[in-house]
Amino acid sequence: MDYHEKDRLLYHCGKLRIPQTERVKIIREAHTSLISGHFGVSKTVAQLQRFCYWPNMNETVSRYVRGCTMCAKSKPSNRKLGLYTPLPVRSHPWESVSMDFVGGLPKSRKGHDYLYVVVDKFSKMCILIPCNK
Repeated sequence: MDYHEKDRLLYHCGKLRIPQTERVKIIREAHTSLISGHFGVSKTVAQLQRFCYWPNMNETVSRYVRGCTMCAKSKPSNRKLGLYTPLPVRSHPWESVSMDFVGGLPKSRKGHDYLYVVVDKFSKMCILIPCNK
């Protein structure tokens, strides 16, 4: 076989052979570190294979990544998404409007510190109405 020992560590084809008790720690570091950022199975395995070796590495990493709660919550491939629905096309001005408040403004001479904003979605015309908090 291609095993050799150096400094009381076992190597396989020039890569450090990781004992079973340390594999989860090594995978966690490779998968969740700030540099890696929760990559998938293939990138995590590729990163580990640069320096480490153990039998069935792909299966072990795959099991770990499938069980990662952060990946399960945040990866878009794990979300069930439906078809996108296009927004309706407007045909007349002021048929549909959006409204919002903009606040935290310095007071005007009349004491207004907020704006009530109304926007026509067809023409993009905007009406600004000064108001008070």
